Amino acid sequence: MGRAVPTILLAAMVAGACLSGAAPAAAGEPPTQRRPPPGAAAPRPVMDRPPPVSAEGCATPAMILSATGDADVRRLSAALADPQLCLGVVRVEGTTGGWTLLVVAHRSRGGPRWVLPHDNENAAFDAGIAAVRRYGGVLVAVESGETRTWRGVDPNRIFGSGACTRGRADAAYTAAVLAGLDRRFPIVGLHSNERRGGTISMARPYPGATAFPAAAGAPLRSGAPRRDDDTLVILAGRAPPTEAAARGAISWFTERGVNVLYETVRPGRSDCSLSNHAVLAGLPRTLTVEVGHGDTASARALVDLVMQSVGIAPR
Repeated sequence: MGRAVPTILLAAMVAGACLSGAAPAAAGEPPTQRRPPPGAAAPRPVMDRPPPVSAEGCATPAMILSATGDADVRRLSAALADPQLCLGVVRVEGTTGGWTLLVVAHRSRGGPRWVLPHDNENAAFDAGIAAVRRYGGVLVAVESGETRTWRGVDPNRIFGSGACTRGRADAAYTAAVLAGLDRRFPIVGLHSNERRGGTISMARPYPGATAFPAAAGAPLRSGAPRRDDDTLVILAGRAPPTEAAARGAISWFTERGVNVLYETVRPGRSDCSLSNHAVLAGLPRTLTVEVGHGDTASARALVDLVMQSVGIAPR
């Protein structure tokens, strides 16, 4: 099996130890999620500065590969060996089963929480690693053997702790994915889907979503994302899209040639997706990037536009 992944000395990464208040695992012992005692309140970690990182607490790509065999890590091992990055693995036992999370944090720059729920979406993973290197923050990616679901459970339909219209909430999983969330920065979901037959499309808005196509006169720029029904940004809020702030957020993207789906999120009607949970829980602004499978260029271009929209410049 090789060397075990070390305990990660990083609040945003040590869901296994820090969420329960337990001491970190001993050296050489893989981090694990310990369940809180019965009746314990759900933890709500908040950070006010970038997390400290110990070089001794960071795994190498080779160590991650030895522990998980993750194909994405193998494919991007050179990029993940960047000395600016700290890698780790978090294992969490939730009500929907056991989950393995790959965590990639920038050593010195705070930034967004990048979330990749689906392990078969390579363009999203590639764009996410590039985003951490370019904009900082912490990336959390579900490891499920290069499949969209894990034992029949969709990892993007288990966020929260209450009732769902789809899926079922898993509070421990949710806490692990969002551990140490830096509330100064947005949450960004990253996805890639089947073209023309996927679940997310401008042509087929799902319940609660309204489609706002890119403005017809928006200029085509070099390096811009594709303009098709599978390439878009999802925005979400409690207010309807006719409300002034929502309208402004939508038009910021459409005027730049980007399709938008806007989710109107209502209490008691969560689909237990990351975006629905974030709105209902009062978490930082959450934006979701959606592209067709394999379109890493569009994913990276949309990430740049999303960061521009919230005022975060590349390093």
